[in-house]
Amino acid sequence: MGLASDRSCEKNLGLYADENAAIPWRQTNLMFGKTLDYLFLRSLAHRRNLATEEQLDLLFRHASTESFDKAVLKLRKLVARFEGYFPIASGLSYLDMGCGSGELTLAFAKLGIKRITGVDFLPRYIDRARAQARLTGAGQGIRFICRDLRNWTPEEKYDVLLSFDALEHIDDPGAFLGKMTNFLAPGGIAVLAFGPLFHSPFGDHMWDFFRLQIPWRGILFSEQSMLRVRRECFRPTDAARSYRDIAGGLNLMRYSEFLRHVADNGWRFDYLAVNTFLNRLPPLRFICDMVVMRLPVVRDYFAHNVCATLRRAP
Repeated sequence: MGLASDRSCEKNLGLYADENAAIPWRQTNLMFGKTLDYLFLRSLAHRRNLATEEQLDLLFRHASTESFDKAVLKLRKLVARFEGYFPIASGLSYLDMGCGSGELTLAFAKLGIKRITGVDFLPRYIDRARAQARLTGAGQGIRFICRDLRNWTPEEKYDVLLSFDALEHIDDPGAFLGKMTNFLAPGGIAVLAFGPLFHSPFGDHMWDFFRLQIPWRGILFSEQSMLRVRRECFRPTDAARSYRDIAGGLNLMRYSEFLRHVADNGWRFDYLAVNTFLNRLPPLRFICDMVVMRLPVVRDYFAHNVCATLRRAP
């Protein structure tokens, strides 16, 4: 169940209230102090997924049909989450913003889409996407472009803008939502699915090198301690000193900030759903939609993933 298909009542529900109230750990991020934070986190970490950027580049050069088959299944599930607000039609043109290695982009072709362009700024992702396209025999209407979307000017406008698992990574998401209007054809829509948001229980995106997953780890423990453990156990050549600077980036956007960015940039919701993994648990789905998501401040710490269909406000 989505939160709404018509969000005209959002302001009455307080959805755009100022929710940046002072939180003790918002700036300090110290659970025990930097040293003890590091020692505690290091004791919970493993090195099974340790890899340099060079090793990742080599890994991503190899395409496989197995990842493509998984992407088709993932896309079908994703479309179902939007409860009819995610159009799949061969006559529409699509832009996949932040397409990564292109598996989901190519999965659209499997569902009958003839024209789709995938854009990402990481060369290794686009190299792999193009290799996947050759391997799967994608048509000429399926293209991949290596560009920074913030500075990119497309050759055409698109009927449907797509963004999957990207908006929580993009620096200055408010400005990006404004930039998206330059990509959109008249009457077009934007389909967004993203998360986990940073302030949600597992929003630090660092589950790949911890044996034990601690909820709200990213906001409870020192940022420098977290990144030190990340360098030692996961990405030794990524010298980032902040979450925003790691490869891929984390913009720390809160759910309430996302709602504000949407309104400020002249978009409106056709559809909005939060924590869609609860759809199989109706009682929890009801509590989430009708209680938690209506509590200012609190909801920022429980909004894990977001599915939204946007169009330009009249």
